Amino acid sequence: MPTSVLDIPTWQRPAPTTEKLDTVQLACIDLAKWPDRKEELVEDLRHAVTDVGFWAIENTGITDDEVVRQMSIGSAFLDLPLDEKRKHPCNFAEGKFFGYREGVRIMGDSGVVDNSEALCLPKVTASLAQEWPVEYDWLQPFKPEIEAFQCKVHERILDPLLRLFALLLELPEEYFSAPHAWHRPSEDHLRYMRYTPNSREVDEQLKDKQYLNGHTDFGLVTLLFAQVVQGLQILTADNEWKHVPFIPDSIVVNTADILSFATAGYLKSTIHRVVRPPEDQARVRRMGLFYFSRAAWDFPAGVVAPSPVLERLGLYKPDEQPVEPVSGLEFTRARVKHSWDRPVYADDEFKRGFSVGGLAVKTDYEAAS
Repeated sequence: MPTSVLDIPTWQRPAPTTEKLDTVQLACIDLAKWPDRKEELVEDLRHAVTDVGFWAIENTGITDDEVVRQMSIGSAFLDLPLDEKRKHPCNFAEGKFFGYREGVRIMGDSGVVDNSEALCLPKVTASLAQEWPVEYDWLQPFKPEIEAFQCKVHERILDPLLRLFALLLELPEEYFSAPHAWHRPSEDHLRYMRYTPNSREVDEQLKDKQYLNGHTDFGLVTLLFAQVVQGLQILTADNEWKHVPFIPDSIVVNTADILSFATAGYLKSTIHRVVRPPEDQARVRRMGLFYFSRAAWDFPAGVVAPSPVLERLGLYKPDEQPVEPVSGLEFTRARVKHSWDRPVYADDEFKRGFSVGGLAVKTDYEAAS
């Protein structure tokens, strides 16, 4: 019997697949080198983003026990009755991704209903206090440890990465990290996400058995804690979809659109999708833990950083800078509205993309036939 409200079932990691998958080769960034060997880390990062394109980080200081505990919290919440979870739905009409996302959309022209659901929790900071889902009485006792985990992710992982990106571009180390400091308002959130298995017959109705179409993320970076159930694929430079391997105790990093805008495409957004898992995992509920780093509310989206590296490459052109750039808040809210405030996902309107503040945003990617 539980001894307190905090005593919840411990999430059990499923067994790895035994199927031989076509996986992508990931570069690895060892954060144990930070900050004493930052020059070496910059070169490691240069190799990861320019020579390889796909990378993971290790030795972050976040333990597997901490990850399992967060997975347990997320899993326990998603096991609650639907009426309880619906008390604070994501307000996609206003472009907000805080709260519960129910799987209700139709996937393209398949007629199949989205098989994923998620709880997205804002940074537990004074600047975002109004965004915390107070309707969830069940969640309130867990708030201190969720805050501690979020803060540790920001301090141990996100802040060093943003500093390394700046150093890679030969900019002041605080160029990205200062405007995205922990206390600054942004749409950052911790996400617990779960896919409920479909039958093979249902998945056959989905184009390429896709649970989520090829897309890019729309913040700075997305941190994906090691996922044992396969399904995540990345589009390579050779125009091939390859599986992301399960690497214990690692975190896969997706570079996202804001960094791509800020570097005129030098740092490319990671194109990825989710497909049906291999058969020996196809009946397992696929639980995921993510940290999404979004642009700060007042960060100028679309402005190219005045980087010496970008200047030498001919990518920084001062005369082409936007006079009145769109804010990070406006960009993020517009992107959420376009992608999520719709009953049918990946329909023709969605695939056409959209523009905001002069930024043309692509929202659908497919490998060439």
